Amino acid sequence: MFFDATRAFFVTKNGENLTSRNWIVVGTMFLSLWATSPSWAADSWQLTEQMEGKTRRIKTELKVEGTMRINPDGKKVRQYPMSLNGKYVAVERVLSPTTAVRYYEEATAESTANKKPITDTLPTVKRLIAVDTTGDQPILFNPEYTLSRTELDLINVPGNPAVLSKLLPALPVKINQSWSPDNQTLAQVLGIDAVNSHEVAATLTEVDGNGLAKISLSGKVSGAIQGVATEIELKGRLNVDTRHKAITWFAASIQEDRSIGHAIPGFETTAVVRTQIENAEPVSQLNDASIGKLQLAANDGNEMLSFDGEEAGFRVLHPRDWFAMAETAKQTVFRMVGDGELIAQANVNRLTNLKAGEQMTLEGFEAEVKKALKERLGQVVDASQTVNSQGLRELRVTAVGTANAMPITWIYYLVSDDAGNRYSTVFTFETQLAEKFGQADRSFMSGFDLIETKQPTVAATEDADEDDAPQLIQADASPVEQR
Repeated sequence: MFFDATRAFFVTKNGENLTSRNWIVVGTMFLSLWATSPSWAADSWQLTEQMEGKTRRIKTELKVEGTMRINPDGKKVRQYPMSLNGKYVAVERVLSPTTAVRYYEEATAESTANKKPITDTLPTVKRLIAVDTTGDQPILFNPEYTLSRTELDLINVPGNPAVLSKLLPALPVKINQSWSPDNQTLAQVLGIDAVNSHEVAATLTEVDGNGLAKISLSGKVSGAIQGVATEIELKGRLNVDTRHKAITWFAASIQEDRSIGHAIPGFETTAVVRTQIENAEPVSQLNDASIGKLQLAANDGNEMLSFDGEEAGFRVLHPRDWFAMAETAKQTVFRMVGDGELIAQANVNRLTNLKAGEQMTLEGFEAEVKKALKERLGQVVDASQTVNSQGLRELRVTAVGTANAMPITWIYYLVSDDAGNRYSTVFTFETQLAEKFGQADRSFMSGFDLIETKQPTVAATEDADEDDAPQLIQADASPVEQR
């Protein structure tokens, strides 16, 4: 196109040769084009990405090898070998600088932990994923269906293309010139909560004849995730097509030593991620008609996660600061972690069924709570009953007292249906954390429902209420004792 444009200058209106003035014009135009052409620019390059309104295909491979560390009793640390191989193919439509929507054609991870193989795949109905980068961290969610924690972790891969452009320098740079990404950018790219300090340098190493800029990344990072320390050594490459203003490649080796957290294991791993990005044709799942009626901005509703307690027979929708820690047919343990602090624990217990139509009274439930807390009880401060949005009968008792000489608040729930199915949930937290806890128990229980599972034995007599007392006591494990 350049040569077609200049050829017209070699013929005057009347077919005569070029004058000196014409040559000056032609020479000036050559200089102008040379100065603005990305492949011929003199010595500095403006590295930017402009993807708004465009569609791209993202292909990612993730390989992780290393060791997982846990201490379920809070004392002895156990180590297990772990590995993961993930493959992801997504078509992404960028709607604005902070909003994109993806359709995953493939999202699968095969992992092993202590030699036990696990395969996770994103369900077909949940493959439409919105990406919101307005906050401190990119938020991934399905605008139609609630993701589980496992599904969210599956697609929350380091090197999210939605934030890679933040690694680019604000000002033009020369070959072999380096710059330092800011802390928040590195946290977003690495998928951690915060970076406290780092020595990462990004360097423009080459711009080839096609205008492809090649950037190297290297350095150490000290950060945190869910309040625990993580040390990372990063080595990476980033390619930018300067003509089309698009990132086309990201690859990184991420060596991480992460401490054990309140709700996550510790790790000593090396993760290798490779992402190829190319232009793509729009797909039907991302056309205006398909996404026009969807809520693509993150909010408290679409950020909720789902947990299906298939063994225990319940389902709960919960905010992302709740983490499932352990699950059996009789008890499931959750922890609430905020800003790295263990705020509360919730134990969901499956109780022995009553006969159909039988129900425990609020007064009887309050008496069971007092019996469970024994000498730790200070006083019962609230007792109420209601029917939740799923049509389940809900009794709620709040008590305060002390455990290990520390003020503690307990909030007990008893949820039951007309068939006699019963579950108790006990929320436990230090009373000084009441403000941070807020109404977390109500938001958690508002998404509580029952699902079909194998039914436990029906209580034979009215004395079955006495049999439930040990279960309530077991549910009273305080997170204070497990710090």
